Amino acid sequence: MMIFSLIASLAGLAATEFPDDPEQFSAWMQQSCQVQQMRRSGGTPSDHDAFCSCLDGALSAGLSPAAYRVIALGSQGAIQDEGMIDDWEAARDAAATEVTALDPEEQSAIQPALQTGLSMCLSLAYQGE
Repeated sequence: MMIFSLIASLAGLAATEFPDDPEQFSAWMQQSCQVQQMRRSGGTPSDHDAFCSCLDGALSAGLSPAAYRVIALGSQGAIQDEGMIDDWEAARDAAATEVTALDPEEQSAIQPALQTGLSMCLSLAYQGE
């Protein structure tokens, strides 16, 4: 029993390594969206503000706070050294760990929320020059 408590406390420590602040999640989401969009379409970060703000808003409204955190951490891990989180591997690993702790309903809501957000915001995407 003691070993399980130790494992649980270590897992909880790993999950709290990053702030539990929805405003920070939003900053991570928008910045990672901008980086990914610049990779795809070029432009500057501000060229992608409308799309990324829209997508971030759709995800924060359509997901539980825990699922939104997972997506925010995972998005920072996906852009690696270009992200706001210096230890992008820790962000990626935290997202992978935390997603397994979500209720099955929360897990299954992620893909539809992404698809809905992309569909809602696609018209705002920067098309290049």
